Amino acid sequence: MTKNQSRNYSILTIKRLYALSGNRCAFPGCERTFVNWEDDTNFSNICHIEDANPDTHKADRFNPNMLDKERAEYQNLILFCPNHHIETNDPSKYSVEILRKMKRDHEKKIASIQIGKNTIAQYPSVLGILINQIGSNLLEDEFENISKKAPIPEEKILYNNIIIYKPIIEEYSIYQGKLNIIYEEIEKQGSSKKSFLLQNIKSLYLKEKGKYDSIEVIRENADLIFENIENEIWKILVSSSNLSPSLPIESIKMGILIVMVDAFMRCKILEEPIKQ
Repeated sequence: MTKNQSRNYSILTIKRLYALSGNRCAFPGCERTFVNWEDDTNFSNICHIEDANPDTHKADRFNPNMLDKERAEYQNLILFCPNHHIETNDPSKYSVEILRKMKRDHEKKIASIQIGKNTIAQYPSVLGILINQIGSNLLEDEFENISKKAPIPEEKILYNNIIIYKPIIEEYSIYQGKLNIIYEEIEKQGSSKKSFLLQNIKSLYLKEKGKYDSIEVIRENADLIFENIENEIWKILVSSSNLSPSLPIESIKMGILIVMVDAFMRCKILEEPIKQ
């Protein structure tokens, strides 16, 4: 009998959960801190948004079309204190959509606190490591030329109706110069990792874009598209055996966002404003 893998969490997934939750319960208004650093006591519960098995909570939140591996991925997990874990077990009050929004709102709150903190400064090698991991293999066969006339970031943000990620794009766009220096060094070495990375991000966007049938619907879901691409990049990193476990999650996340903002400005993510 095949063992259920829905609780087989990767180390990177667990580290990401705790780091991006701010070490706090995701339930609105709860200030419960999970880990007591004095004695390593952990008060958290790792909970599934879509249930781990069909016998849980009358299967109201069980998705039969989801693989066990997907149930154990970051997107399907949320951290609660024991009390709120019990409370949210009621699917009549806490649907999949409500739990996803709860997690998103909580992480947005934590991320807003982190904006302005240069976590890359302590680990400057992170950008190079991410380029190496994301650009090691090409996801699609076709290359696309980088636009030579990229739109002004403010125009593209407005055109795509980006709201949640707007301050992140504005904050991290200043790192494009640093990233370009790394890209130039990579190209001098004759490596294709820069091209592979940008094409891979473009491929992830085209996959997301395929879910929508018009620019209007894309604009309505711009932040969700950006978030889904970030999650897909994390999946690439989770599947990698070369990523050092000593790298702090906050630095990895900042590095991912810097790479994504650069790709956004190069017209690899979301739509370019129509020229008048």
